[in-house]
Amino acid sequence: MLLRLFGLALLLQGLQPAHAAVEARLAAAEVPLTGPWQFRFGNDPQWATPQFDDSGWERMDLTPPPGAHDGDVGLPGYVPGWSARGHSGRWGHAWYRLRVHWSVPEGMRPVLMGPTLVDDAYEIFWNGRRIGGIGDFGSDPPRAYTARPKLYALPESASSGDAVVAVHVYLAKRSAGAGEAGGMHVAPILAGPDAGAARLLAQWWQTFWGYAVEVVEPMLLLALALYALSLRSLGAPDRFWAAAAIALVLVALNRFQQAVTSWTELESLDTYEILRLGVLGPLTLGAWVIAWNRWVFPADRRITLLAIVFMVLAAIAGLAGDSMEIMRRGSRLALLALFAWAAWNIFRRGRGRVLALVGVAAVGVGGMFAEEINAAGVPGIWFPFGVGVSRSQYALAVAIPLLAVLFHCRAVRRMREAGPEASA
Repeated sequence: MLLRLFGLALLLQGLQPAHAAVEARLAAAEVPLTGPWQFRFGNDPQWATPQFDDSGWERMDLTPPPGAHDGDVGLPGYVPGWSARGHSGRWGHAWYRLRVHWSVPEGMRPVLMGPTLVDDAYEIFWNGRRIGGIGDFGSDPPRAYTARPKLYALPESASSGDAVVAVHVYLAKRSAGAGEAGGMHVAPILAGPDAGAARLLAQWWQTFWGYAVEVVEPMLLLALALYALSLRSLGAPDRFWAAAAIALVLVALNRFQQAVTSWTELESLDTYEILRLGVLGPLTLGAWVIAWNRWVFPADRRITLLAIVFMVLAAIAGLAGDSMEIMRRGSRLALLALFAWAAWNIFRRGRGRVLALVGVAAVGVGGMFAEEINAAGVPGIWFPFGVGVSRSQYALAVAIPLLAVLFHCRAVRRMREAGPEASA
């Protein structure tokens, strides 16, 4: 069923009855609620109620420039958060409020599309009634999850009415350093049920394709790890295979958890950060340093020992959080230096050095040092066909087939070195 008439009124200041509302009657199936919204830092449950006077609040316009989209999967309608609007470094609770006059044809009920990008958690209220959200505000601090497309049914049976939409958001301290962080980046959308369902499907497809590679590539990485393990019994003894298999599994887990976090609420943002900074990240760095060090025979024991030391320090600092951020970054830089040392040894003494060094570079970009590359100002995501594809995904797409070739060539060479006895 097509929505024949959709009315929208936005209160320019406050919610007092004396304030006039501007009404727009649109022959459209959906209306983005870009505001301007009333905005305030803090947290008071009374701010969800329609009667509350917010006339003294700051105003926040969520109207995006033409063609704007988020920097992740490419969903449209992106605007910078409060950090780019005069509140740099602010974190914690904040509220948005907007008064809406709506109308739909008889027998139709409006729906509300939730904002597709919010830092970091949100809950949304319609005339003081909570209709949904993403995050757990029952805990202190609130538990946040990645914002995903959501469609909320509204408690309305009439064909028109007035409503106050209130959105309670929370930005974690760890996220406050980003230049555009804070609050809603995409406005909620008021729509008819058919238009809302179509919009939800389109948003989910784009979100799915944005992270589908994070499932496909880990599966290929795991297959490559099994291939590496299968080569251990061929040719001369070679400790490279086990180290490479472990490193591949760690990269696969690190990438796969991004899809889990973005598609589901199985993993909160806190859990994701703990695994990324304190577990999988440091282990992946150390494992690859050890693996590439073993590419050259004999391996340099100093590199292996130092890799273990700095891997442990990076893990401890990552689990400790902001209090040990300097040690975490320093340990990562030390592992980067060891990685470069191992690459230098491959250049000087390694077999198949050209392909091996290309593999080293692809692995470094795709599975290890994204944080440092971002700090150097290299773009992290591109948008072919309107869907975000990360630099790491591109790099791993190169690394996976290249590593398969490298593994095969190394296995053949080791068999030849072992002589006829190994082939028998």
